[in-house]
Amino acid sequence: MAAIGSEEMSGRPITATYVTELAQRTTGPPKDDTARPPTPPFGAEQAKRLAEAAALPEHPVVRATHTYLTCVEALSESDSDTDPSLLPWFLASLVLQRADFPPLLPPPSKTGRVEQQRFPEAVGRFARLVHEALRTELSRSPKGEYRQHATIPPLAAALRRRILEHLRSRRDSVLPILRSLDPGAQADMHTGGSVGAPSKDPRQGPAARCLLTPGSAHWWNTLELALGTSFLPLYVVVQEVGHTGTGVLSVTVDAQLTSPEGVRDALLMDRTDDVTVMPNDSVDDRWPQVRDLVDEAISRTMDQLTRG
Repeated sequence: MAAIGSEEMSGRPITATYVTELAQRTTGPPKDDTARPPTPPFGAEQAKRLAEAAALPEHPVVRATHTYLTCVEALSESDSDTDPSLLPWFLASLVLQRADFPPLLPPPSKTGRVEQQRFPEAVGRFARLVHEALRTELSRSPKGEYRQHATIPPLAAALRRRILEHLRSRRDSVLPILRSLDPGAQADMHTGGSVGAPSKDPRQGPAARCLLTPGSAHWWNTLELALGTSFLPLYVVVQEVGHTGTGVLSVTVDAQLTSPEGVRDALLMDRTDDVTVMPNDSVDDRWPQVRDLVDEAISRTMDQLTRG
């Protein structure tokens, strides 16, 4: 990333020559002779293909995905021992940065093997990574820029209400399963929020790690599952991202399993699974993604709880 931002590299068009120079910088000198300049990990034809991919007249996320996959393919055709996760990531991040998007962190191959997916699936994966990067940027708010609300904002209220209804329907489905294993099993519902939201037990709430912006306004629904000596509360949190003026919401999930063996995370889901809700969205616009997130979270919590 330092090479991309250096004086001799920044501002230049992404040509085959530029790609070759960047590849040399990421490759480093040969191990057997550090005095020799780095050898490019691929030839001029592959560099030309990469430059063409980076100039594709498509949405930046599509262009970055195409550049990433083209670079992975070029490296697979060469005999270079270049780390196959770094150079594709550098080039994809460069494409995004040139379009005023934040770079991808961490490299995509560290969060799922993008190169083994079909192109539409890879674009979806990159879109989720970009969403996560943008949420992270918004979450870096100076202290004092966010505030709590006396009442829950309309979009957040409607979203939390829809999630509550969906959780209730899922509770009616999972409770018979749990009681077939233990007649004393329980599945209870609670709601709450940082300020101004009713809660049956105000002492309870999602773990701090669930909040993208510490101290920001957030509201949650909880499905508390108890089976034998194990207890698992699943939190579905609607939270503001960044300072209040952004109007951006994120739906996240969090759960911990408490059993005689101790306490441990029960979901192990990726941050890219979170759902971003923009100020001009309606609940219906994002509901399919939110519903899928909640259903996946319930499936994973049931698996963890029944395994005990």
